[in-house]
Amino acid sequence: MGLVSERQPKTTGTLTDIQLAPAGCCSAPAPHGGFYMDRALLVGINAYPGAPLAGCLNDVTDMAAFLSGKCGFAADSIRLLTDSRATTQAILERLYWLLDGLTPGDRILFHYSGHGTQIALRDESGAVDRMDDAICPVDFDWTEPHMITGLQFKHIFAAVPKGVEFVWVSDSCHSGDLDRTFPGPGAPPVSQRFLVPPADLAWRAIAAIENQIAPADFVHSTDGLNLALVSACRSDQTAADATFGGRPNGAFTYYLLQALNAPLSLAKPLTAVVSTVEAALKQADYAQEPQMTGAEATMGRAFLAR
Repeated sequence: MGLVSERQPKTTGTLTDIQLAPAGCCSAPAPHGGFYMDRALLVGINAYPGAPLAGCLNDVTDMAAFLSGKCGFAADSIRLLTDSRATTQAILERLYWLLDGLTPGDRILFHYSGHGTQIALRDESGAVDRMDDAICPVDFDWTEPHMITGLQFKHIFAAVPKGVEFVWVSDSCHSGDLDRTFPGPGAPPVSQRFLVPPADLAWRAIAAIENQIAPADFVHSTDGLNLALVSACRSDQTAADATFGGRPNGAFTYYLLQALNAPLSLAKPLTAVVSTVEAALKQADYAQEPQMTGAEATMGRAFLAR
């Protein structure tokens, strides 16, 4: 095992002033005396003012332990952002750390556990011109500077070169449909990882629908990109913030890690692992069906295959 030196990232636009902290990373011997690099960014937020969650911190610490124990990631190659530290600015900074200096053969993971939402936005003239899926950093306040949208992710992740193994795990939900599908009578009590827009923004969303503005959802943010996005539910469902044996977790992350920890799972295609998670959620009476989209080659390989 060896260390790969960090290089300063190239940033553009509003991110030119971001300074990324140097860090070590996990690496494995590669052909011709080189090194492969492993990195993971895990974001978990429970401490939302007025809408707290319970299982997001356990999600990311559990994922960190799995990456370290089963996937060969060194502790210094895994960055966690939690609660008050998981601001919009901090997440963007760490995303550019995650992507800096990637070369074919590297492995990266981005895991987000927290609230999501969908918001209608106006152009400079005041007209509603788009609907965006977004994640909600801890400083989220329904304004564009304090959210990260699917379109932003598409721009950021476009920098991932071919040959890098990139998995994006999203234990959240983003649908603007307020007629939600909730767990059936036999399901355990849960909270939902979705922030409902306030009345004025909800009405703005109605205007977007009347104007036939299609949402720029996270599924379409992966078009043409070198990654696999594994998300907790369909766009008309909610992601459950649940409890297992008295310990909070996201239902999706809990069953994903159960599936990945099963014998031979790290040799199975990611598609097969997600099918196992879907079956486990259904058996446990969670009304959510995990989704996967992105590069066919990545989805057809094992989780973080090298």
